[in-house]
Amino acid sequence: MYWLFADETNVTPDQGKFFIYGGLIATPDQIVDCHNAMNEIRARFGFVDTDPFKFHTRSRPKQISLQDWNQAKSEALKAGHAAGVQMLAYVVHHGIAKGAEGSAKVEFALNTLISHFDLRYLGQHGNAYGAVCIDRIDEDFGYRHLRDRFQQPLSLPDGRKVSLERVVHYSMTCDGASHMSSLVDLAVGGFRYCVNTAMGAGKDEVAEQIMPSIADMMWGVQRGDKFQIGDYGLVKRPVIVRSEAFKADYDELTRLLGVYSNKPTASVI
Repeated sequence: MYWLFADETNVTPDQGKFFIYGGLIATPDQIVDCHNAMNEIRARFGFVDTDPFKFHTRSRPKQISLQDWNQAKSEALKAGHAAGVQMLAYVVHHGIAKGAEGSAKVEFALNTLISHFDLRYLGQHGNAYGAVCIDRIDEDFGYRHLRDRFQQPLSLPDGRKVSLERVVHYSMTCDGASHMSSLVDLAVGGFRYCVNTAMGAGKDEVAEQIMPSIADMMWGVQRGDKFQIGDYGLVKRPVIVRSEAFKADYDELTRLLGVYSNKPTASVI
């Protein structure tokens, strides 16, 4: 049994050029390992029980120094990797997704991420079963969408319908309800920083510190001497980008994520 915990970021174009929906995949035993590791990290760095533990520095508790805050985040991501947690991240350029604003944009992203988890990830892990837990979105839309995904086949753009038979549970959570939610925020928030930096809105030296731990968690497969995460852990949509301007952004994103992760560029496409 595998759980996918997912969250969105860069929801609007002013937050970054790419809309991102990402998540972490873990077995029940790995969830417990992460829970215990996060408890230990929180205690060692001086978090109190109600303190948030998120990526953005504005959420840093006042009693924790900036140096300790950054170290705690780094150790949490490494703990996720050590536990065997894997990451999925869907990205789409806002310039391409602008025709599907609001709930439609989120719905398409969720459909892509969940179907990728069901049909590809679970399919390649012995046809295992899975569960999906997303961070809170608009309740009227969010609950309806989760019901639709459980009760109805997924409608594809070409008119075909696909049943997602491996995911047996859908739910929605909120900040502070589990340590897995914190770890997802740290991973997706860190990935967002690297994506935005690749587009010129961040510091390369910071992205180079963040991305290796995230790249280590990305689901991928070994192809000879290359480790491929494209269409595995990293889901870029659309598959074919026809606009030269947007394609240039996708190419630069791919190139710089490879640089930041300290892996050859070919390993992340």
